[in-house]
Amino acid sequence: MTSAKRNKIAPISIFTMLYISRIVVSLTNAQSVTTGLLYKPDILISILAAMGITLVLCVPIVYCYKTNKNPLDIKWLAFFYGIYFVFLAALNVSRFSYFASTTFNPDSQAWMFSILIILCSSYCACIGIEGLSRFSSFAFVLLVMTILTMFFCNLKNYNEVDLYPIIQNDTDDIFKNTLLITSQTSELGVFLCLYKKTNGDCVKPFIWSITAAFLTIFLLFVIVIGVMGASASLHSFPIYTMFQMAKFGSFERIDILHISFWIFGIFIKTVLLIYCASICIKPFKNRVKCIVASVFVLLISFVITNAFQSGVMSPVFIAVPFCIFCIVIPIATLIFKKRNFGDELVEKF
Repeated sequence: MTSAKRNKIAPISIFTMLYISRIVVSLTNAQSVTTGLLYKPDILISILAAMGITLVLCVPIVYCYKTNKNPLDIKWLAFFYGIYFVFLAALNVSRFSYFASTTFNPDSQAWMFSILIILCSSYCACIGIEGLSRFSSFAFVLLVMTILTMFFCNLKNYNEVDLYPIIQNDTDDIFKNTLLITSQTSELGVFLCLYKKTNGDCVKPFIWSITAAFLTIFLLFVIVIGVMGASASLHSFPIYTMFQMAKFGSFERIDILHISFWIFGIFIKTVLLIYCASICIKPFKNRVKCIVASVFVLLISFVITNAFQSGVMSPVFIAVPFCIFCIVIPIATLIFKKRNFGDELVEKF
């Protein structure tokens, strides 16, 4: 039996946190997730292809774990990883504030929601990873129940004819969608931060979190396309619209479920990224690092919100950092970095 350790989390927590962190990206506005003709049936091909590519990209990450060759052990590399996590957190916050200020409460300003989510996330990141892991387990159960509710409530409106013809985008658009969906999986870099905080073997939870997240995204897109058809591309938040359309007995517009678990998901992902950024900044106390990272997240989210009014950022800003920090650097670390035997001895004794 694995004994409990302070500031350590169970392997199952890796699954719940990374699953929620990945799936929450696909609940944002469609233009942030895909390119070309949005929500056409061939996006399903892109999702499955992206899942396959991502699982292949998990191999060097897992080898970094198995051989104890972590790029975050190199201080100057860890600093740049911290910047990467801060940027991802800011992008995450800006997407939520855009939704909240345009759809949830149009009379409010986006910066108000950014400040609110950053304050809550900063406080929880200062507390540590253990509390977040427990909350993630609760949010995971809520998320699964919500998705099942949406699925069964919209099943009567599902029409498989909307899935044909399957290929409607150009080959270039399908390829770009595949690459963009793959590059949204920043959890590969997050795993490099978290595996040393895990009390046990976490390879299987890591792989299953990626697989389950992509399969869930695939199911969501099948439902959206099968119910809304081509009109899904006309909505900035098609999945949210699906919840508005859903009915459960005498209850109509159960979109409150979408808002609730999306807020939970945004919160968990933001806390996770701020915490990972604090790990990457070595010399200071954890609370100081979390507060500093949160301030930069807030400032960058303001810039993103003002620079990209529709909440849409060029895929280049997402794909290039992903390739550098989740593909190139881990592979280079495996090739050139010496094995860290010191950490192995500390872990054993």
